[in-house]
Amino acid sequence: MPRTNDWNDWYLFACVAQSGSFSRTAEQLQLPKSTVSTALARLEKRLGQRLLERSTRSLRLSEAGFTLLAEIAPLFARLEDVADHLHGQIAAPLSGTLRIAAPYEFASLHLSPVLCDIMQAHPALHIEVDVVSGQIDPISSAYDLSFVMTSQPLADSSQVSKRLYTLQQGLFAAPALLQRLGRPHHPAELADWPLLGAASALPWQFRHVTGQHYQLESTLLLQTANAGLRLQAAIAGRGVCLVSRNFAATAQAAGQLELLLPDWSLMPLKTYALIPNRSLQPTKTKLLLDGLEQRFASLERRELPSTPQAD
Repeated sequence: MPRTNDWNDWYLFACVAQSGSFSRTAEQLQLPKSTVSTALARLEKRLGQRLLERSTRSLRLSEAGFTLLAEIAPLFARLEDVADHLHGQIAAPLSGTLRIAAPYEFASLHLSPVLCDIMQAHPALHIEVDVVSGQIDPISSAYDLSFVMTSQPLADSSQVSKRLYTLQQGLFAAPALLQRLGRPHHPAELADWPLLGAASALPWQFRHVTGQHYQLESTLLLQTANAGLRLQAAIAGRGVCLVSRNFAATAQAAGQLELLLPDWSLMPLKTYALIPNRSLQPTKTKLLLDGLEQRFASLERRELPSTPQAD
């Protein structure tokens, strides 16, 4: 096999493999799509192996592609971290792309105002946010940072997890629904009610102020990880939704929703930042985390029903 030091081809392969798209890679790197596809074809020819299986609608890694990506992706990530770290030391405006994966509720409540501040301070920094519902590995998915909101323990992974925030959850329903079905006084009364929630939160675990525990196992009328969709369905009177109290605060203040079972608490919703396990933290990642921590500290001072947490 002829030896090659054209590392651009290797880098472009890693970018395409992680983004899953020739077009997206070309757009991110501001290159013609033909340049990216030619580089991949050239690398495959030099290695004598097909790295990507292409079709008109999909792009996936071959076995050789998976192996190569696992070997070279950490190397290019390390180079980018070193360049970013040195760039940050001279306090220059940030550029490049910050790629984030976050749940809808977290992105809507907390991520959007911090990102707006970053965009104002660093207009050359491009930001991509994908809305996700579960735990994402930021390294294999090419994210600089991902967030997860869960009431369950985190799955084991090689990434660093930083616990940012804990939100109290609650059950909310529209006044019209309560007029029709009555007001429940015990979680067991909800067994036959229309319930709106996420599958990951089942079963609903309750704890009374006296210490009594209750577990509600019931079928969800609307099952979705999208907290905004659950909230809107509850406002429309379609059922009882489980969301964080912060997320429902505006609708509750407007009289659109009422809190149910105030003497019963549910499992808190913990928010984690998942960070690739690297020796150097990129400046853009640190900038976002610092902004979020400042926001959470501000919320605590305003005495919202949520509490920042230490690592």
